[in-house]
Amino acid sequence: MGTFLKYVFYLVLIVVVYLIGRGIYEGSITEDTTVGSVAEQVDMGSKEMMKNAENMVEEAVQDYKSAPKKEIGENVD
Repeated sequence: MGTFLKYVFYLVLIVVVYLIGRGIYEGSITEDTTVGSVAEQVDMGSKEMMKNAENMVEEAVQDYKSAPKKEIGENVD
């Protein structure tokens, strides 16, 4: 269980670093930006990423459901 939590921590850390880096690159995080506003930006960015991931999963499920089904053992040409 400890290894799983370690990987979750690393994943969260990578997401936070990515969102802060993106904010700096886009110019929304500057020298005058407060820690509170950076935290809000990270919070909003992570929610946006989760929503995008949710939409992508829903689209993949819909694509899978609409794809023609093939029988097991059927030759694919």
